[in-house]
Amino acid sequence: MGKVGYDSLEGILRVTALGEKQPDQFTADVLTYHAALELEMDNLLSLQLPRADKLGDGKLGYTHKIAVLNASWRGNPEDGDKLANALVRFNNLRNSVAHSDRPKEIRGHLTKLRAATDALDGDGDGSATPYRLAVRICAFMGDDPSAKAALKFISQVDDLVNFKLPAALEKALFNEPKAET
Repeated sequence: MGKVGYDSLEGILRVTALGEKQPDQFTADVLTYHAALELEMDNLLSLQLPRADKLGDGKLGYTHKIAVLNASWRGNPEDGDKLANALVRFNNLRNSVAHSDRPKEIRGHLTKLRAATDALDGDGDGSATPYRLAVRICAFMGDDPSAKAALKFISQVDDLVNFKLPAALEKALFNEPKAET
């Protein structure tokens, strides 16, 4: 149809092959939490703008929402800029993952996202997952300082339950000195 020699059958086979590929957990997490953050931006915009319904359903893209959110930010302007930077960095990571960039480029975007998120809350968690980064961004958007304290507590419990306790149990159960017979 396009008269350029495009082979539809080859295209269908490529699309099918990509559709059969199972994404790794990191990719799934980045895409999931990117979409979740977009919904949270919608929620925040509906609170910030007196006539948010006039923005139209689905007509604003992710980066446009960031710009409107930053422009309508009622708090400290520098905090709005920090939030916008973190959201842009999350979007850059999403685009890098979605477009199958090289692992080095993806790691670079993740490092920049972690730094932007650290600028929000000073956490400094250089190994934060996409989930934790998204949660920290949401915590920053809110007006409730106790949410940040709760987030820190939940993170500590998560670390205890999912990492420290299993490691201690494994050490206690499987690394005991063997009894002499």
